[in-house]
Amino acid sequence: MHEVSIGIIILNYLAYEETKESVYWLKKQIKDEFKIKIVIVDNASDNGSYDILKKEFTNDPLVEVEKTKKNLGFAQGNNYGYDQIKKYMNPDFIIVSNSDAYAKKEGLFEWIVNEYAKEKFGVLGPSIYSKRGNFYQSPGENETRNIHELHKKIRNLNKYLIKLRIKKFLNYKESFEIPKWPNHIYKDRTKTKTLHGAFQVFSKNYFEKYNELYDSRTFLYREEDILKVRCDREQLLMVYSPEYEVEHLQAVSTSKASKSILDQKINRTKNLLNSTKVYEKVLKESKLTE
Repeated sequence: MHEVSIGIIILNYLAYEETKESVYWLKKQIKDEFKIKIVIVDNASDNGSYDILKKEFTNDPLVEVEKTKKNLGFAQGNNYGYDQIKKYMNPDFIIVSNSDAYAKKEGLFEWIVNEYAKEKFGVLGPSIYSKRGNFYQSPGENETRNIHELHKKIRNLNKYLIKLRIKKFLNYKESFEIPKWPNHIYKDRTKTKTLHGAFQVFSKNYFEKYNELYDSRTFLYREEDILKVRCDREQLLMVYSPEYEVEHLQAVSTSKASKSILDQKINRTKNLLNSTKVYEKVLKESKLTE
C-alpha cells in the first residue's frame, strides 16, 4: 500500500483549549504508512487564540497554524484551510473536524482507507456522540427539497427572528438549551442520509468534482444539507459508517462568542435564515427541487 496522504483541517474560533486537545487526540492516531498534515485555521479570534496556538505548535512539523483576516464562517474558513493543505501535499483524503470533536478511538486513518476501498465514497462520516447533549448527532434526516416547504421555513424563521429581537429590546432573559433530536438510526450504516458537519472526510472523488470543500455562500448552518445536494448532483456516495465514533462537545465556539443566550439565538437564526436561502438557490441550480 502506498503512503496515504491525509490533510486535516481544524477551524478554531475562540476555543483554543479544545483545539489543542483535538490536535493531540489526532496525533495519537498517526502511523508510518500515513503522511499527515494538520492545519489549524484561526477564524480571526479576538481572544489571542492564534498566538497561543502558534506558540503551542511552533516546533511541530505536522501542524501549521494560520489566521484569517476576518471571521470567514464555517464554509469559507474550511475552504481556506483546504487551500493551505494543498501547499503541503496532494491529499488522498481531507478530514474536516470541529475544534471540539475528539477522535479518541484508535484506527481512524485505517477506517478511512478501508471505507474507501469498500465504497469509493465522496464524503464519509462517523458516528458522532454529543457529550454535552447526550445523544448521537449523525446521520441526520435529509432536508426537504420541496420549494413550497422551504418558503414556509423561511417565513417561520423571519417571524422567529422578529420575536427574538423584540425580546432583546425588552431585555428578556432566555434560557440555554442544547438542540437535540431523537436519533434511532445511528447504529445503521447508510448511503442515503445527511452527514453531520462536526467531522467529515472528503476523498479525491470529491476533489475531482469540486475545487472547494463547501459552498462558500453560507456563513454558518446548512453546510451539510448543501453538501448532500452537491454529492447527489455528481452521483458521489455520502457514506455514514458507525464503525468509527467521534466525541463532540458541541456548541463550544458559539457559546464563547456571544455575551448572552439571546444574542446567540439571534445570531443562529440570522445565519440559519441566510443559509436556508442559499440552500434554495443550490437546489434550483442543481435542478433537484421537488
